[in-house]
Amino acid sequence: MLCYTDFEVRKLKKYSVLMVDLKNSRSYNIKDRNNIQNSILSSINILNKIFKNSIEKEVEFSAGDEIQGLFISPQSAYLYYRLFSMLIFPIQTHTGIGFGTWDIRIDNASSTAQDGTVYHNARKAIGEAKKSLEYSTLFYSKSKNDIIINSLINIATLLAFKQSEYQNKLMLLAEILYPIVDENIIDYKNLKEILKFIQFEKRENLTLDIDYPIISTQLEEESFYITEGKKRGLSTQISKLLGVSRQSIEKAIKTGNIYELRNLTIAILKAMDSIQGENL
Repeated sequence: MLCYTDFEVRKLKKYSVLMVDLKNSRSYNIKDRNNIQNSILSSINILNKIFKNSIEKEVEFSAGDEIQGLFISPQSAYLYYRLFSMLIFPIQTHTGIGFGTWDIRIDNASSTAQDGTVYHNARKAIGEAKKSLEYSTLFYSKSKNDIIINSLINIATLLAFKQSEYQNKLMLLAEILYPIVDENIIDYKNLKEILKFIQFEKRENLTLDIDYPIISTQLEEESFYITEGKKRGLSTQISKLLGVSRQSIEKAIKTGNIYELRNLTIAILKAMDSIQGENL
């Protein structure tokens, strides 16, 4: 039986780094660029609270328009990016997510002061995303399953970019009402603060009293496809909150591919589980 010291366990453990850079940032005038950076700063401040259970080093600006942070898992890094992209919609980014070891640890210092294969892998991922004409977000772990994960992420990204701002807000509202992951990754109390970013006509101050049902990502043994992202009664619940017809909400959910995007998210999380299993 192999026994490891605490130091060796820390060396073996793998983490994820998220790196995000604005697309075409130089094309914005100074006023727009300042507004965008303020919006990004507000978004990462609330997301750092929501993901406090799964962040090792908080996401922050690292250089110019780039932000980065260190996470306990690829799932938490991807879910952070996913919510971040919804909050700053329709602004587009290049994004890299790396998975690997955290080798150089500097206590009481930010993510930018750390180093290791996880940082090198994230840098490679965002570098390739910037060169690619097809992929704006890439995940890199040196695993054979990276191809599958990146294909799924790309489909999800393309579908999300085709949404209207209204459909994007509906998807954010669905995330607040029915979060996909458990409290090991996100803090439910802080999740409600996303409401500040969602303004609907005639419903500027939404308040929710939620007992947080969790969408399970654990598939039944005999299941060979994913349906957990769809919640029965969601359109009715949202229609009552917004004071609009259920039919109009159902149409927006369908044309915005909201259920499909949630199912894709679960598929990505499951695929990332297999990456972690490979590296045990």
